[in-house]
Amino acid sequence: MELSQMEKVYHALIEESDRLLESDPDASRLEALGEALIRVEKEGSYSDLRKAFQFAYLYHVKEEKVQPNHQLTPDAIGYFIAHIVQLFNQDPVALLDAGSGTGHLSMTVKEKIGDTELFGVEVDPLLAQINVNLCDYLEVPMDIYPQNIIEPVRLPQVDVAIGDLPVGYYPLDVEGFTTAFEDERSYAHLLMLESAMSYVKDDGLGVFIVPSNMLEEKNETIKKYLSESATLLMFLNLPNSMFKTENQRKSIIVLKKKFSPLKNNEVLIGDIPDFKNVQQFKHFLEQTESWYDSYADNF
Repeated sequence: MELSQMEKVYHALIEESDRLLESDPDASRLEALGEALIRVEKEGSYSDLRKAFQFAYLYHVKEEKVQPNHQLTPDAIGYFIAHIVQLFNQDPVALLDAGSGTGHLSMTVKEKIGDTELFGVEVDPLLAQINVNLCDYLEVPMDIYPQNIIEPVRLPQVDVAIGDLPVGYYPLDVEGFTTAFEDERSYAHLLMLESAMSYVKDDGLGVFIVPSNMLEEKNETIKKYLSESATLLMFLNLPNSMFKTENQRKSIIVLKKKFSPLKNNEVLIGDIPDFKNVQQFKHFLEQTESWYDSYADNF
């Protein structure tokens, strides 16, 4: 059986990565893949090329264990985030990916929203370099800032901020953040969310992947932030089937920049059905569209 175009590019990426690893045994698999992106000959649609990279990345992280924050955001989540962004925005969209990693989440959103101006901030030098090379490989322009988004960045104001935010404590003291804790280390994901939203235009959107217990555990600072600087629009739990334990479960939070109480609308809270259940998921998308129509009528 003849290989699809995506499969051909996938195998080319794996073969080129292996050649690079043979010539430089001290390189990591992800370093080799990043270099392979700008060496390999490629043909195919945008979707073919993006998925070929995705599967090559997944192959390498299976062979060489990586930290959780180096995992790719699944396509289904990226497509759903694009759906939310499209509800609230007409093209073109200036979009910031906070903690952009390899840039794959941005590239997944771009697949659904063609007319986007992309900005990414990523402190990990390996992931930032892969992001640069992925942009070259996919022929997608993206301004990438290789630094920590919790620190000041010379970014323009954007229409939307997104991010698959790493969970954990931030090791340094911070000042000027509503979401910071006074007497202990603050949560990095809260600080990153707040910082990313500071680059969003008034009434612009934030769509972030966060711990499902974010509004429950040590919630005083995030509740203060949501009563002063942003409006909570949606809090949607990702399917349980995506996580090994309940403690690992994540959700998608949707925010509007600036606080203004919703009129005749309640915050949309619920569970996203399994992405593989086509009928249930289609019905859920219709629910989000109906919610947005009601919101827009009263905005």
